[in-house]
Amino acid sequence: MKKTSKQLPVLFATAILLASSVLSPIVQANEASSSSSETSVTTTSESSSVASTTQSQSSETTSESSASSTSSTNEPSSTSEETPKTEASSSEARAAVSEFTEVANIGQIQGEAHESPYNGKKVRVSSVVVTKTDRYGFYAQDIKADGNTKTSDAIYVVSKEKVAVGDRLTIEGEVKEGYMESLSVRPGQTFRKPTDSLTVTQLFASKVTKNGTAALPESVNISERMPKDIVDNTPTVYDPEHDALDYWESLEGMLTTVKKPHVLGPQYRGDIYLLPAGYQELPLNNIGGVNLRLNVQNTATIPVYVGNKFVAKAKDYFNEDVVGVVSYRSKVFKLEPTQLPALQDGGLQREVSKLYPSEDKLTIASYNIENFSANNATGETPDAKVEKIAKSFINEIHSPDIITLIEVQDNNGSVNDGTVSGVQSGEKLAAKIKQLGGKEYKYVEVAPVDGADGGKPGSNIRVAFLYNPQRVKIVEREAGSSTEAAAFKDGHLVKNPARIDPTNPVFEKVRKSLAAEFEFKGERIVVIANHLKSKLGDDAVYGSKQPAVQNTLAQRIEQGKLLNAFVKEGLKQNPNLKFVLTGDFNDFEFSETAKAVAGNELVNMMLNHDAADRYSYFYRGSNQSLDNIFVSKNIADKTVFSPVHINASFMEEHGRASDHDPVIAQLDFSQKKDDTPPTQPTEPKPSGDSTTPPNRDDKPTKKRILPSTGTTGAEVAVVGLVILSATLLWRKKVTD
Repeated sequence: MKKTSKQLPVLFATAILLASSVLSPIVQANEASSSSSETSVTTTSESSSVASTTQSQSSETTSESSASSTSSTNEPSSTSEETPKTEASSSEARAAVSEFTEVANIGQIQGEAHESPYNGKKVRVSSVVVTKTDRYGFYAQDIKADGNTKTSDAIYVVSKEKVAVGDRLTIEGEVKEGYMESLSVRPGQTFRKPTDSLTVTQLFASKVTKNGTAALPESVNISERMPKDIVDNTPTVYDPEHDALDYWESLEGMLTTVKKPHVLGPQYRGDIYLLPAGYQELPLNNIGGVNLRLNVQNTATIPVYVGNKFVAKAKDYFNEDVVGVVSYRSKVFKLEPTQLPALQDGGLQREVSKLYPSEDKLTIASYNIENFSANNATGETPDAKVEKIAKSFINEIHSPDIITLIEVQDNNGSVNDGTVSGVQSGEKLAAKIKQLGGKEYKYVEVAPVDGADGGKPGSNIRVAFLYNPQRVKIVEREAGSSTEAAAFKDGHLVKNPARIDPTNPVFEKVRKSLAAEFEFKGERIVVIANHLKSKLGDDAVYGSKQPAVQNTLAQRIEQGKLLNAFVKEGLKQNPNLKFVLTGDFNDFEFSETAKAVAGNELVNMMLNHDAADRYSYFYRGSNQSLDNIFVSKNIADKTVFSPVHINASFMEEHGRASDHDPVIAQLDFSQKKDDTPPTQPTEPKPSGDSTTPPNRDDKPTKKRILPSTGTTGAEVAVVGLVILSATLLWRKKVTD
């Protein structure tokens, strides 16, 4: 893999070439005599040519959920694709036998580096065994390890020769640093070099000799020595003992084992992430996963390619070890399994919110509904998804008073015809909620300028609101335009709803934040829906640029500062105004972005939530909280918050409707003058599975409280009885 390079001294390389040409006949004769009892078959294949390479430029064309993922064509697929072309004929290969350098083992080819010291050279290696095959070649590993833990004992061999697992081989070919994705490029297609990707050391075979069979090497327990960090010295120092990136490189192509693991999240684009049994290095969350935390790299999570048809969710597990060879695709090290036991159901169920409706409590939800439109054509938003989301509003999150919708597309989705309105999209969802027995919601948006807000081309993604007019009303004013900036006058929005500074460069090619002023029980609340800059454009964690840099962070921080300044101005004019900021902030509760949003005026409710439950999204092995709710400090102590885990840990087969979980805040506006907790009306138990029982407030007390003392009548009676008894006893003693 490309990172650093080591070259043999010229005199030593020349000596090796001369020695190999002299000793080759002797070596071949010795091999023939020593394996006389084995069937020896020599076959010749031609070296595969590499497709032409062009550099592609990434651009933000989709949301975080889809943009950060790579095309499934990067993974092994059907055998209908063409076999790589060859360069040299068999006779040419035989004539050039003296050009091959005899190497002691594959570890010598791999070297103590990310790039082979033999890159671009022709080598011959013997006593290797096939561990896994695919349609472009096979993985070969030294039968006897070299004893050096810094070098991999295996390599991927590009060859059209038919071999089987367990075949013992001698291989001649050229060593090249390349990309596994390039092998699947069809004739006539152009391979686009992955940006920020490591390379894989490959051996392009021109001659493969079968020398019977051999037992497979013992697989390495991949988790046993896994470093906790990816250290910053990766470009200059190769250190598998302390650097997870280098550790993976030291196992490239080798057979490895994950001990009786459990699954951390849903299968996505053919990958699942595993954690071995008994793992204790990091605290686990409430479903046995690992949350993304400040300054902690979850290097222990192991990706395994299982294919797009594999069904798995968080907490599922294997009773036996998972074994596979280490590969590298889509900027991720992963195992391609050679042993995949039957998956066991871990029993995880979709949740039901513990926050129930209450007369004096305003419930606000934020829900990223993942590229939602009124278009039900293939590749757009199927009616089944509309129904799933509508049901989740009714059954799992109990019909919130206000719902901020994230990733609403225009009416025809990704059809790029200049349509910008998303009213039909929002109203289709509202109509389905009502049809299924839910509340009658109203939809509110401000349409973007065509093509100006990022997302899928033609989709004009935006944030919007659904609200229940029977519970809350939007303050009636003229709505702002696509380019008008929201402003306050006398402590209230001038236009309602209105976009926050939509022409500011920090919102270029990004969804604009939308502010709307609502009234509930005589209180004014400004709700701001957000979908900040995605992480598309950040360096890959296991990429070629080290240390990896969050290139998009600076823009999100500036967006956060702008939002805070807007809130600060509103509170300056009207200190009693309440603010609730919701949405997909594309950053974590501990991030600099979150700090910029909060400032001194807001509280991030996710930080007040149970640490083991702080997540709304799953990405590459880690649970994380991209979706947050901030409230102004003048209402924070009367606000409760919770994510509702109905999507992020599951696949569509389990009921998933989006890639994000909704998050909910409930604001208590009750006007009780004593400290008695407000009571909840009795609610019918909602449909749907849940691992947690509904949380209802305590039933109304039957005690009568004395206003002057705060005690009950019963308590006063008992005290009086005690005093009376004591008095009578005293008088009796005096009389005696």
